[in-house]
Amino acid sequence: MSFGEYLKQIRKEKSISQRELAQQSGVSNAEISRIETGERQKISPDVLRAIAPILDVPYEELMEKAGYISNHAVFMAENRESEEKFFGIVTPQLIMDNWIVERARGPYIGEIVAKKGNDEWHIDYRYFRTREDDDRHFRDDMRVRDIISRTYGRLAIYDKSPITKFTIAVSNEKIFHIIQKYPPKLLNLNISTMLIDLESGKIIDEKVLT
Repeated sequence: MSFGEYLKQIRKEKSISQRELAQQSGVSNAEISRIETGERQKISPDVLRAIAPILDVPYEELMEKAGYISNHAVFMAENRESEEKFFGIVTPQLIMDNWIVERARGPYIGEIVAKKGNDEWHIDYRYFRTREDDDRHFRDDMRVRDIISRTYGRLAIYDKSPITKFTIAVSNEKIFHIIQKYPPKLLNLNISTMLIDLESGKIIDEKVLT
């Protein structure tokens, strides 16, 4: 789908005419028409910034659709934002439960390292972008298996400080359930998966895998 087709689709979904979009954004009706027909191939970021709030679409999304931002860059930005929310939710709860918490640095595995007495708990947060394609169930299963196989492999050869518990945390309920289908077979380690609701700021559930 071209950007012009995308813009036309979004505009119609919002029940906004070309004239209304032009009047509210300050972009000329002729320019909007040129964009939608494909006559205007290189859209100015200023135009995208002007129409974004009228269409109620994030400016970054329009920049991505117009080819200014790569899909990978957008994913990485979403991932960083999601990780910060996760850290802000989990850390206070661990501290309230008397764990000493730090961000994982250097040789550690995961995002968080929590210590209490002789126990060392590593928590690895994994961001999964929601897919809209028809094959998403297959793709999700494949993505999960790839990530947990690499994670279990790293744990199997981890030779730094002793880990007594390892948790894979996610904010996607479907992924949370898929992870439970693939528990490690040979790791002598307490492993769980955790479901986080980033919007409500809560830990929803945790399931032990081993």
